[in-house]
Amino acid sequence: MQDWAQRAKQVIAGGTTHDSWAAACPPVFERAEGAYKWDAAGRQYIDFWMGHGALIVGHAHPAVNQALAAQLQRGSHLAGNHTLLVRWAEKVVQLVPSAQQVRFCASGTEATLLAMRLARAYTRRAGMVRIDGHFHGWHDEALAGVFAGWPIGAHPQAAGHLQVVPPYEPEQVEAALAAGEVAAVILEPGGGSGGTLPYDAAYLQRLRDITRRYGVLLIFDEVMSGFRYAPGGVQQLSGVTPDITTLSKVLCGGLPGAAVAGSQDVMACFDRGHADKVLHTGTFNGNPLSAAAGLATLTLAADATLQTTLERNTALFVEAVNARAARAGVDIRLFHQSSIFHILIGALDAGVAIAPSEDAVWITQKNAAQYDALKQHLAQQGIDMHKSHGWLSASHTHTVLEAAAEKFAAAFDRLRNQSGRAAEGVRHD
Repeated sequence: MQDWAQRAKQVIAGGTTHDSWAAACPPVFERAEGAYKWDAAGRQYIDFWMGHGALIVGHAHPAVNQALAAQLQRGSHLAGNHTLLVRWAEKVVQLVPSAQQVRFCASGTEATLLAMRLARAYTRRAGMVRIDGHFHGWHDEALAGVFAGWPIGAHPQAAGHLQVVPPYEPEQVEAALAAGEVAAVILEPGGGSGGTLPYDAAYLQRLRDITRRYGVLLIFDEVMSGFRYAPGGVQQLSGVTPDITTLSKVLCGGLPGAAVAGSQDVMACFDRGHADKVLHTGTFNGNPLSAAAGLATLTLAADATLQTTLERNTALFVEAVNARAARAGVDIRLFHQSSIFHILIGALDAGVAIAPSEDAVWITQKNAAQYDALKQHLAQQGIDMHKSHGWLSASHTHTVLEAAAEKFAAAFDRLRNQSGRAAEGVRHD
């Protein structure tokens, strides 16, 4: 394992291709199946990354594998419209309330970038309003204003037409729109920072009312929540329909890809000959293999039974891990939204509720070192996941989750023993 990690550091900038994977000696994986993956040394891990939430049916699901194998025989890149592309778009239109038409691209970051461009073309306005704590990828406007000094290397005028307003303060959104020249408001409707902030249907309705009043488009970034919170995403749960929706992750069944969807009126800006034609190209847009995996996955996820089962299992898992944390005497607790669970370290001592909140976002930043330590201990026990949250899939059976809860308990014991009872992040009761 060490040899592979060192080889990676020599030839891959930063040692990995995603900042969240970075570690002193990150594992190098070789294969995956169901809820598990194996590193190059053959060590098994329970996987709570699940392709960053993309693999809602688990690794190497037979239906997805069968669809991919069939498409491989027909070609991996057809450089044009193809039958699966049409069927894939039809499935999105069927499931997502706001989607009358779809435009495919290659990543969630591309989707939010394209959605902003589309909104500016349609409204002929330059301004954009973003909600603080909501993540929309890594392009300049998506990161500007996230932290002081970010994003390093971005165009110095990236935030020139951008306003970042606090979450759950619709009055500040309205004040920004009243100033004029705003094309759209963009947010994660399922709760910013991947569900660390709360999902609030009443807040979404307020934003919908305000944006309509000022003729401003509302963009739901459902890259993470789309098809996971419900078959039609948060907009189905809330009954609030945006003008534009961005989708990825579950959309593509674990392969690269994303989409922008919206009303025919707005999406007409992609039509040839349109007065406000939006330029959009991309070598791998609507790739046949992504379409195959995506269509197979959406077919499996079209019945709300999957989402209901996953949310129930996530709640049970969170309860089981929290009981073990209490027994271990560590100040670590989990909460969940939909089938995504989040870890809070130090929340009890800080008086922070074990629930989605702005404080929950803050505490993950404040206690970053403890999160890194817990992630390392979990990896030693055979769990691989983001340091502060994880995704469940249909492959996380009760047996898998019971084993995972015991691994969490072992990691808690190691963390407590390493830190000592006086260390920050450990309870003293």
